[in-house]
Amino acid sequence: MKIAGIVLAGGQSSRYGQPKMFEMFAGQPLYKHSLIALQKNQLDPLIIATNAHLQYQFGQENVQWVIEKQPHQGPLFALHHIMTAYPDVEWFFVVASDMPYMNAEFIQKMVGLINDTYDAIVPTQGLRDQPLAALYRRTALPKATQLTAQNKRSMKVLLEQLRVCYVSFDDDSSTFININAQQDWSQTSKKEFNNE
Repeated sequence: MKIAGIVLAGGQSSRYGQPKMFEMFAGQPLYKHSLIALQKNQLDPLIIATNAHLQYQFGQENVQWVIEKQPHQGPLFALHHIMTAYPDVEWFFVVASDMPYMNAEFIQKMVGLINDTYDAIVPTQGLRDQPLAALYRRTALPKATQLTAQNKRSMKVLLEQLRVCYVSFDDDSSTFININAQQDWSQTSKKEFNNE
């Protein structure tokens, strides 16, 4: 069974003001934390999904690239594009590129829950689902195709139509912290500094 590891790195970073996936955290650009967590679990293929404008800013990575034809369409369109491009992959582990505390242990736990009765395995924290740190099975593709054809962009709407295993994580887990605005970054950087 093939499980691909996907780093979604094509967003506009409009709230942040510049491409946040290249900000340095603990000695690595942000996207690299997600990529390393997937690499450590031997997921294959490893894919960075981005756009042509951003691709040249990444380092020399031993990955495959999915370049959006129409940039900034959102994660649902990206997932659909990736699933269509990789017909031999059964499961797709999708991770956002702006999660500084993404880690191999979390990936391992989620992969261990793979079960053919589900179309997706999604972590939750408190009352918040985390669809951009989740597993999607090939069986989700028909629904994704239908929604993108209707120009729907919500991952939540996709999940409402799938058989989903929701996995609860502690409220104090930092795994799902993501960087949306400069304020988030300054708080996260401060936390890293205080932990050194």
